[in-house]
Amino acid sequence: NQLNFKSMTNVNENPQKQNQIVLSHLNSLSPMQLVEDEKIANKFVQLYNNVHGAKTGELFYHKEKFNYMKMISENGELQKCTKLSLYGCFMDVAVNGLSFEQGSKPLAYVLTRNINTAPRNAEPVWEKRAYVQVSPYGELLMRMRAGQIKHADNPVIVYDGDVFEPVIIDGKKSVNYKMMLPHTGKKVVGAFIRITRMDGSVDFEWMTETDIIRLQGYSNRQNKGDNTSDKSNALYKSHHGGVDPGFMAAKMIKHAFHTYPKVRIGQFSELKSE
Repeated sequence: NQLNFKSMTNVNENPQKQNQIVLSHLNSLSPMQLVEDEKIANKFVQLYNNVHGAKTGELFYHKEKFNYMKMISENGELQKCTKLSLYGCFMDVAVNGLSFEQGSKPLAYVLTRNINTAPRNAEPVWEKRAYVQVSPYGELLMRMRAGQIKHADNPVIVYDGDVFEPVIIDGKKSVNYKMMLPHTGKKVVGAFIRITRMDGSVDFEWMTETDIIRLQGYSNRQNKGDNTSDKSNALYKSHHGGVDPGFMAAKMIKHAFHTYPKVRIGQFSELKSE
């Protein structure tokens, strides 16, 4: 249980009473104070060391405390979230072993959503909650740690004019590919990735222009667009009228694992959808 702090509660009290004490303590803290609290810090270190069989939890805590505080100070919406959801996100970093650091290939983000907490048929009562979204790069790292794969090459982005021939022979996938330089076309028309399994065997996954169109259509529907109004993610059309190469690389990684077993994530986390 990520919520209970043994040092704060009486072991003879029932779990509901224990949780009430912890929630009261969380709500007494500001979002910034939350990760500096000694009890929360100790819980984070203990959780990280237990989950990952490590002794580096304290070092990881100080690094992620800095990343968390930077993120909170720069995002006013996160400051409005419930303390429990912010606490849960911070603890999920310990469980997932992924950093909040935001570089060119971030492993995880903290996003917000509004939840209606009112009983059924009652007037809505909205509550802002934070949650962790694991990026495709974070998911890749977690699958390597879980022993599902040994390695994955960087995705190869295919441009209009390149030679790109995905093939399956006797159930084995491979790709005939030749990059044409300089590119005769700047539009991205596909991608592929080479994955090395734990036994040393190699697998390929790919996406074609048809897959790009399918995902763009899904994005359009999610954003309440239709056949006459394209409201899909702007990155589907930001690169010379086509999909952004970096966005495509992340989609390729996500797509590569759609048939793989699920990986364990924290209670306040979710994997970025394909």
